[in-house]
Parts: sequence; C-alpha cells; structure tokens
Amino acid sequence: MVASPAALRRRRAAIYHQTWIVGATIVSAALILVPVAWMVSAAVRPIKEVLTYPPVLWPKSFTLAYFARILGDPKYQHYFTNSIALSFGVLLLSLFFGSLAAYGFSRFRLPGGQVMLMAILSLLMLPRVTLIIPYFRLAHVVGLYDTVPGLIVANTAFLLPLSTWLIKAYLDSIPHELDEAAMIDGCTRLQTLAKVVAPLAVPGIVGVAAFIFIGAWNEYLLAVVLTETTHSQTLTVGMASFFGEYVRDWNGIMALTTMTSLPLVVVFVFLQRWVVQGLGTGALK
Repeated sequence: MVASPAALRRRRAAIYHQTWIVGATIVSAALILVPVAWMVSAAVRPIKEVLTYPPVLWPKSFTLAYFARILGDPKYQHYFTNSIALSFGVLLLSLFFGSLAAYGFSRFRLPGGQVMLMAILSLLMLPRVTLIIPYFRLAHVVGLYDTVPGLIVANTAFLLPLSTWLIKAYLDSIPHELDEAAMIDGCTRLQTLAKVVAPLAVPGIVGVAAFIFIGAWNEYLLAVVLTETTHSQTLTVGMASFFGEYVRDWNGIMALTTMTSLPLVVVFVFLQRWVVQGLGTGALK
C-alpha cells in the first residue's frame, strides 16, 4: 500500500523534527562534557601537555601524582572533612525544620500564613552578598566565627526557605484524609507526620535533599567570609587558594576540582530518579 503524499510529508516532518532534537542534544552535551573531560585530562597529565598548542584532549602520559599530593596534604584533608560536615549538617537541619514548617503550612490554616510564606519566599530573592556584613558581625558576637557550626547555621538560614517551599508543595498533593484516618487510629500529629505523611513524601524529600546537599557543597561566599583558618575552611576556599599572584598550579586545581565534583556526580547518578519523581509528580497513590 502506497502512502499518500500528506502522510509522506508528515513522516518527513517528524524525521526532521527528531533529527533536530537529537542534533541539539548532542551539541548541548558536547558543550557541557568537553570542559569536564578537559578538567579530568588536565588532572592526570603534566602541565606541559596541558598548555601545548594545538590542544590535545587525550593525555600522552598518565599520572596520579597530583591526586596523591592533595590527598596526602593535611590541609586538604581538613577541607574535605569540613565540606562533608557542612553539607550533611545543613542537610539534616534543613530537612528537619523544613519538613515541620512545610507540614504546618500545608495542614493548618495559620493566621497570616500566606504572608509568612511570601516572607520566606522573599528570602530566596536576596543575594547572599547583601547579608555578608550582618552575618559576619553576628558570627563574631555569638562566637561562631571561623567554625564549621557557624557555617552550618548560616547556610541553613539560606537553604531552609527553599526546603520549606518545595516540601510544602509536595505535601499539598497528599490527601488530608490520610492524616485524619491516622489520628482516628490514635496517632498524634507528629506520629502522623513520621509514619504516614513522611513515607509518602520520600520522593519529594529526596529531591529537596539533593538540592540542599549540592548547594551546601558548592558554597563559597559564606565560607570565605566567615572562616579564617584551614580548620574550618571548605573545599571551595581550598580551590581558590591555588590561584596565587604570580603562579597558577593548574594540575592541582584540576585534580582538586575533579575530586570535589565526584560527590555531586554520585548524588546525581543515584538520586536522579528520585529528584525527577519528587519535583515532577505528586504523591497521590
């Protein structure tokens, strides 16, 4: 059976459309992945190969000496430890308080609740640099300057509004009847949240957790202002220390950047399904 001219035109249009989408995807992926590949390549070969012209992406000689030098340096071990403590500390505090606040805004008609929600949202619109001086002064006053707990509190203050808003949006899609049924069976509000609502909200909470972890791990501005010594500084501050006035340790920069990016890659690879499900769908079951 011979297809009609109209069907052939629609088929060609569909092929052109798919070809355009695939081509745009390939170009976009190349723009993103080529710098990443260059970063990894520059971390495992001598600087003379990195700076050759024309540039060669694939290394002629391979070495892990730059990674070993960083991993064996106590200063960078402190950076790693501080970044891990900061990210998980901010993650736990933001999820705990954000979940409680989101549940309250989602389930109760609070006087001025919408005003409070808009006030929380307005905090997301403030550039962090505008609050640097107040945070710097407060950190000195309360004795949290140049400490990891001080960084955790400061970062939580900026990431908690995001956590509250995203979790509330997810909890709104969970039927209130489930709460009522749980309380009829004898559960308190906190038990209802922990045993009924929270398990249903796991995809949304995991998606929010990924954003919080990445935001805390990549934090630089607060870390460089609120810290002074390597005992409390993070990896982002450590990377900036490679840029001297007269010298650039490109191999060290690329090696440290590669190691810093690995936890984020792992988080995205393993939590991608949860992130998409949590931020793109509801929790009705």
